[in-house]
Amino acid sequence: MKYQHRPLVRLTNRIGIAALALLVVPSLVAALAFRGEAGEHFSFLNHSLSELGRYGDTSPLAVMVNGGLFFGGLALSLSFIFSNWLINKHFRSPLLVCGVLLSLCLSGCGLFPVNVGNLHSKAMMAFYGMTILCALVYCRSILMDKPPRWGVIPAVAAASLATSLLLRQDALLVLQDRYPYGLFGEMRPVIWWPALTGWLLLLCVTLWLFYALVLVFRDADDSPLADA
Repeated sequence: MKYQHRPLVRLTNRIGIAALALLVVPSLVAALAFRGEAGEHFSFLNHSLSELGRYGDTSPLAVMVNGGLFFGGLALSLSFIFSNWLINKHFRSPLLVCGVLLSLCLSGCGLFPVNVGNLHSKAMMAFYGMTILCALVYCRSILMDKPPRWGVIPAVAAASLATSLLLRQDALLVLQDRYPYGLFGEMRPVIWWPALTGWLLLLCVTLWLFYALVLVFRDADDSPLADA
């Protein structure tokens, strides 16, 4: 790294990685305490992130899930902004735009849990749409300017998963409070595809954002010495 802000960029990069952990780890912990309305344990195969973030008796650690998404998304967006400013002194990078927009959408999903009804549905639909849009911009940047090209894999996977969720006929119903219980009662299928697809989407977006952070830090190594 050849410029004067190396310690600050390293710090913001580590904050970004910690923010990514905030997006995922609270959900893993909250899943252990979850008990469904039929008394069932949580399963990533047939319970959604929305259910895990639902305030009430079923998910006693819902505040941890929603707080992780909200504060993790905010911290991640700030990490992208400050890292990019320290390195490039401008905000025109496609990696920055994609990272900030996706992070803010994740933050919105935590701010509006499923208990608040339509706001949650709108936040989730915005996240799906933004995932697809950002994937197009990001993949173009990777293929033209930021090798290696395999870096597009998590973005393409995320966009495909988001598209499948967005185009479902019951896309809005799936995001409504207690919809799975009303649909299945006490006998859920082993795999409920909207739930599993949602978790795979979160995993792919997390990997995508992690790779974007790595690229930002790599750009810092390749940057010329900044003027004092």
